[in-house]
Amino acid sequence: MSHNGKTSSLFPVASQIPTTAWERTDAAVKLILGDEAETRADLTASLRAARLARDMDGKAHVAPSGKSESHD
Repeated sequence: MSHNGKTSSLFPVASQIPTTAWERTDAAVKLILGDEAETRADLTASLRAARLARDMDGKAHVAPSGKSESHD
């Protein structure tokens, strides 16, 4: 079998512009949800980093029994 230089895939990718109202709405929803997911992931990462930093600072003030020291 000879190859003519074109690559073919088993599942061709449709690169057409949405034409129906449903397709346009679906494309808009996917775009919005993708942006929100990215924003949520960024916020989660920054909150996780802040929590880890806070916990590392708190380790210096933890008593050996695992309970935090109280200063009465």
